[in-house]
Amino acid sequence: MRILAFLLVTAAAGWSLWAFGDVSKGVDRPDVVYSSPDGTELRLDFVRPEGDGPFPLILCIHGGGWRQGSRTDYREFQQKMSELGMASASIQYRLTPKHQFPPQIDDVQAAIKYLVEHKADYKIDPQRIATFGGSAGGHLALLSGLSLSDPSFKVVAIVNVCGPTDLRTFRSSPSGDKVLKDGVSRDSSELLEDLLGTANREDKVYATASPITFVNQNGPAVLTAHGTADDLVPLEQAEKLHAALKDVRADERLIVIKNGGHDLGKWPDPARTNALVDMVAFFQKHLKP
Repeated sequence: MRILAFLLVTAAAGWSLWAFGDVSKGVDRPDVVYSSPDGTELRLDFVRPEGDGPFPLILCIHGGGWRQGSRTDYREFQQKMSELGMASASIQYRLTPKHQFPPQIDDVQAAIKYLVEHKADYKIDPQRIATFGGSAGGHLALLSGLSLSDPSFKVVAIVNVCGPTDLRTFRSSPSGDKVLKDGVSRDSSELLEDLLGTANREDKVYATASPITFVNQNGPAVLTAHGTADDLVPLEQAEKLHAALKDVRADERLIVIKNGGHDLGKWPDPARTNALVDMVAFFQKHLKP
């Protein structure tokens, strides 16, 4: 999922959304080692506004089928959020097939814990955290935001773009599986087997790794944007999650992009622009002091 459209959108949309503080300058701290499980250094790129803060934090999680991808995908997004008064960290996490679940979610938690433990240095507010991701990153953003419970921090908002929500039922369409096979030599079921260590969808790990399992009324607010033409992660994954969220009267919103595929950068306008503006407004609404 590409976030490159943000800079183009800001010029067109005329950002009238209010910011949280002095955003004339920013503080950029790339390549921070936040954890070293089994001797493997995991890094994050941190950006925040200039000033004393404390600033809300958006944790960005890249996609790539849980087996590839780069934290630098969010570089421009992070810069724009800093201009709007929000800190962000884009993280590296352990990938499949070498690392089977749950190291991915453990790494998300470790990144948050690292920043919270150094909150005075990074000038962040541990009670105003959001998770953000697309595709596999959207899955991890949802799973971490809905399932993690830690008294030292609070995830108050999640933005998910095209992420799988129920791994027990997730399958790409035949055309989507062909794209995956051509791109990474694995179809959607094989990607799940690489992640979860079994092809048996009745195994409890499929439920444990599914965000929908952890839906509850008191969880974070959830915004999902998903296209009707997504053949890698079918729209029904988003619809199923948001039906469950509605059932418990959780704070939720589903944005459906007509003719939108799996790549946010190729969504048709003006729907893409509107969705991006809505995402930023959602962060601002739920991360305000």
